[in-house]
Amino acid sequence: MLKIIDLGKTEYQEALALQNRIFEKKITGKDQDNYFFITEHYPVYTAGKTTKKEHILNIQDLPVYYIDRGGSITFHGTGQIVLYPILNLKNNLSVKKYVFTLEEIIIQTLKEFRIDAYRKSKLRGVFTDKGKIASVGVKISKGVTKHGISLNVSVNKDYFTRIIPCGIQHIPVCNLTDFIPICFDLVKIKLIKHIISEGRKLI
Repeated sequence: MLKIIDLGKTEYQEALALQNRIFEKKITGKDQDNYFFITEHYPVYTAGKTTKKEHILNIQDLPVYYIDRGGSITFHGTGQIVLYPILNLKNNLSVKKYVFTLEEIIIQTLKEFRIDAYRKSKLRGVFTDKGKIASVGVKISKGVTKHGISLNVSVNKDYFTRIIPCGIQHIPVCNLTDFIPICFDLVKIKLIKHIISEGRKLI
């Protein structure tokens, strides 16, 4: 069964603890359900396994969590939707196909608002003509996933100037609201629609 759970606004460490608990239960076979958690975080930086010192410029007094996902450092905060899928993936489903599907959820959601979004060769995430709008970083162990993908709706982009987001230089970060004024909750509604349609391909 696929369960989509909106956690509302959370502290990052609370969402991480929840992920870890369910991830461990799924690894040991104690939980057979599949989850997409939806949340919005209070301001925080998270640094994946490819983070380099030069990717961190001036984070001031915000916390940084060094975690076991792929990718470099990124920001999470108000105005950003974060998806954490905790799934038992289909047998033989590759990491590449899994990430492709997460990106596709975002791309199809943005189409609902007539925003042309796409992938870039050799880069992870979702891009537009105004910049990168979604970042992805995952961990998969024994076919079970954690961490996920974030979509910038109306986030304060100044936070991204304190880092080199995802280690990618010369590509700006953008919001959905750079294209149109939009209701945050409406974006979540459209996103859930595509989680349901695309998520079936994963489990």
